[in-house]
Amino acid sequence: MKDQSIRESIVESLPIDEERKRVLNRRLDKLKRDPKDFLRSSYSKRSAQLISKTPIKYKGSNNFTVVSAVYNVGKYLDDYFDSLVNQSLSFKRHIQLILVDDGSTDNSAEIIKKWQKQYPKNITYLYKENGGIASARNLGLNSVKTEWVTFIDSDDFVKNDYFKIIDDAITKDNSIEMAVGNLMFYFDENKTVKNTHSLKYRFKNEKNIVSVLNMDDNINLFVTVTFFKTEHIVKEKIYFSEDIKPNFEDGKFIADYLLSLNSGNVAYLKDAVFYYRKRSDGNSTIDTSWQKKEKFYNILAFGYIPMLEGYKSKYGYVPKNIQWTILYELSWHIKTILNQSGKINFLEESQKQNYFQLVKSIFNYIDIDYIVDFNLIGVWFLYKVGMLGAFKNTKPDFQITYIENVDKEKKQILIVSFNYLDTLRSYRLNDTDQLPKHSKVVKHTFANQLFVYEQRDWIEFESMEDNLDVYMDNKPARISLFGKQNSHGLKIQEVVKAYTPSDKYKSDDSWILMDRDTQADDNAEHLYRYIMQNYPEQKCYFALSKDSADWNRLKAEGFNLIDFGSNDFEFHLCKASKIISSYFDSYISNYFGDEYEHSKKFIFLQHGVIHTDISKWLDYKRNMLCFVTSTLAEFHAIAADNSPYQVGYKEVVLTGLPRHDQLLINNQQDSKVILIMPTWRASTMGKVIGSGHTRVVNEYFMDSDYAQHWYRLLHNEALAKLAKERDYKIIFAPHANVEPYINDFNVPSYIDTWRASTATTSIQKLFQKARIMITDYSSVAFEMGLLGKTVIYYQFDQQEFFSGTHTTQKGYFDYENDGFGPIVTEEGALITELEKVLKNNGEPSEPYLTRMRETFAYRDTNNCKRVYEAIIDLDRPDTSQVPVDIIMEYAQKAITHESWDLALERIENALQHSAITPTQVEEITRIKESVLQTGYQDEPVRLANILWHEKRLQEALDALKQIDDTEASDELLRLRVRLAILNNDFMLARDSQKLLLENYNETCTIEDWQFYTQLAHV
Repeated sequence: MKDQSIRESIVESLPIDEERKRVLNRRLDKLKRDPKDFLRSSYSKRSAQLISKTPIKYKGSNNFTVVSAVYNVGKYLDDYFDSLVNQSLSFKRHIQLILVDDGSTDNSAEIIKKWQKQYPKNITYLYKENGGIASARNLGLNSVKTEWVTFIDSDDFVKNDYFKIIDDAITKDNSIEMAVGNLMFYFDENKTVKNTHSLKYRFKNEKNIVSVLNMDDNINLFVTVTFFKTEHIVKEKIYFSEDIKPNFEDGKFIADYLLSLNSGNVAYLKDAVFYYRKRSDGNSTIDTSWQKKEKFYNILAFGYIPMLEGYKSKYGYVPKNIQWTILYELSWHIKTILNQSGKINFLEESQKQNYFQLVKSIFNYIDIDYIVDFNLIGVWFLYKVGMLGAFKNTKPDFQITYIENVDKEKKQILIVSFNYLDTLRSYRLNDTDQLPKHSKVVKHTFANQLFVYEQRDWIEFESMEDNLDVYMDNKPARISLFGKQNSHGLKIQEVVKAYTPSDKYKSDDSWILMDRDTQADDNAEHLYRYIMQNYPEQKCYFALSKDSADWNRLKAEGFNLIDFGSNDFEFHLCKASKIISSYFDSYISNYFGDEYEHSKKFIFLQHGVIHTDISKWLDYKRNMLCFVTSTLAEFHAIAADNSPYQVGYKEVVLTGLPRHDQLLINNQQDSKVILIMPTWRASTMGKVIGSGHTRVVNEYFMDSDYAQHWYRLLHNEALAKLAKERDYKIIFAPHANVEPYINDFNVPSYIDTWRASTATTSIQKLFQKARIMITDYSSVAFEMGLLGKTVIYYQFDQQEFFSGTHTTQKGYFDYENDGFGPIVTEEGALITELEKVLKNNGEPSEPYLTRMRETFAYRDTNNCKRVYEAIIDLDRPDTSQVPVDIIMEYAQKAITHESWDLALERIENALQHSAITPTQVEEITRIKESVLQTGYQDEPVRLANILWHEKRLQEALDALKQIDDTEASDELLRLRVRLAILNNDFMLARDSQKLLLENYNETCTIEDWQFYTQLAHV
């Protein structure tokens, strides 16, 4: 009874419903009555459940060997082995593993031997000195004894029925010479699988069988997912080239294998799933390959070119699948390096040029049609025009223009097109040439060479009923509107409708201003304060996280705050007509992921003077219609033609930064503060968490070269001594992204630390009271330049910083020639320069003083006013006119292309310009006459009609008289009759009419004969 009461009390206390309690009691009763039967029954049930989760070991018809190169992948090897030994196809019967340790320095060998001990007959371990994946695989190949071989990488794994599916397919179809599994990505960081590989189109069906002699677009690049016949490899002496590195050895091996086949098929098997591990540490061979010189020579010289030559030699042409393989590979080159010259700065200049020429020579094997048809990995028209132009010196047979935006208030449409070779454009509204109101040419470069020009033209319209056509080289161009291509023009109404947002974004004409989501105290805060004080009628909100240290300060000041990310924020974000921000990350520019249906105008205030090239980060951010700049050099570097930025003089304004107004007003010149303020490095940061600026903490941050250099400086005894001797205070204020690691720097007690996220002192006050700044590449140096204060640049990692690993590249600003202070690359030199400055009482010297004075466009504390006016101007009509000289530039373009009608149309527009000068009239008239005489010498009828339209009747008639009667056409004679009558030359009219009747009797009418009779009596 005691046991019963204890049991009942325990069961009753369990957090389960009454039915489950009754079941549990029944089972306990059964256990008490017959323990053996209870355990036997439980075992039976659990065995059934386990069997359902455990793959059945099938006996197959083929034997396989997996050759795997191993190099420091110890933490992934157990996953690799688990997936292979637990295959539904019997591992012991059918699968051999040959693991070649390529000189690993971790515990890889220990793990392999652990598994080898369990399966000594199936696992072979080989060791060699480090020589690369190709040499390791070749060594492993020598030991293969099975019919089939594959090369699964030792950090990847496969689905449990992977080998069974392969075995079934090759058993049922003897024609299969190669079998290919379905590669899916396994993301190490969050343990998720994504079927997003760009070659997944090959697996639309469960089984895709393709002839080796006609593979079309069924390319294959990975031996890791591919099964080969061992006998054929041995017979044809196919091996992995050790010269091809860091990564195309797979593609070349597969191509060589296929080239040696004269018949048979390739099977692509959808359900044979292979998991390609995307490492969270970013240290895979593919991830690191772009930092290796061999990527830009060996792969091309020993991989691509011999592969193409081999096929050309055997077949007399290169099959589509091989051409597309190369296009696939080179497209990654182009997409990775385009407009990012820093990524190849580690190459010597001769190596860069050689690389470009190698790419160009490879394109000699690539057909134009295959380039145009290639549609993988996001290769769109820009890339195709660039490939055709830069590498084959030709144009596509057709052109596509893209409608990218509509400015409804100014009645302007942004049309984008691409060209490498000179191209004549004509935008026609209701068949009338319409010159761009604003235009920008973006120059895209590849390996420091021109790749393609992007033409961005704002075309003005008057009515919704206007019809838009675009002509390129006098041929109609396709007009792409949100992905739909139109070959026969578009109504303006269609374009505007496509850019009209849904009711979700119905505007209440309010503005949202914000700096960071977690922090204010930047240009948006200063501009908001100006608007609040001077234009209180403007409905504005300031967005900021309620948890921010700035929230209470701004609330007390009367800011109309909304909590970033809240329902209230999202409501007002939908209603706002303008978003005005000093940052332009996607959590601001595209919060809902739908581009706000193009309902907003973005005003980019910046959070510092742009001096490096950040175009990669800013380009293709839609709806940026106002871009604030501070210096003339910055203004033109961003807005001018042939810059890498997509915004031009329509969008870019020279106003100065709003925060600079108060910065100048409250400046202090006599304080003794050294401000150490380095920027961040993208390569040392953890990934962004969700939206906003918050990032994962990188546990290895302090091991980075960046952290170690600044750590040593902060702990430098000479620095401490200088500060003490000169009675200077030092403040360490790193970039906000570095704040999570400040404690790791163990900052000495004599140095104050400033954190943007928690500071009660404004960053503006830091600049105002600082006398000297030590920074690296940060734009905060411009604050000191504006205030006329000393800067020292500590740039210990120049090459790395501008190598493309950070978010910027070198821009127009040259630190040596434009900077506000000396540049040092070593800690000792930094201390020496600091000592010099301190001996000069902290004052800047020449040439830095002059540079500071000449850099900024404004120091009048009216920046906020200018920015506000620029924002208001966004909603005003554009009353500007295209200048006469610009119209004539377009006319000259038409003349160069011998498009005479278009040239005359543009010349007439220039002559009718309201601001044309007498001198211009004289010069343009002379050009017009030259066009008439040169362009229409073989078109007398066209020339006569033009002259007639201008009431130059005698000249028109003279043009027709020059044509011999035997060469006179029906049209010419009829026109000559009319002009002769208008010139009172009735005899010529009669003779011309007679000639018309004699030569073109079949087309003449009774009226023609009657008219001749009338002329004969005159």
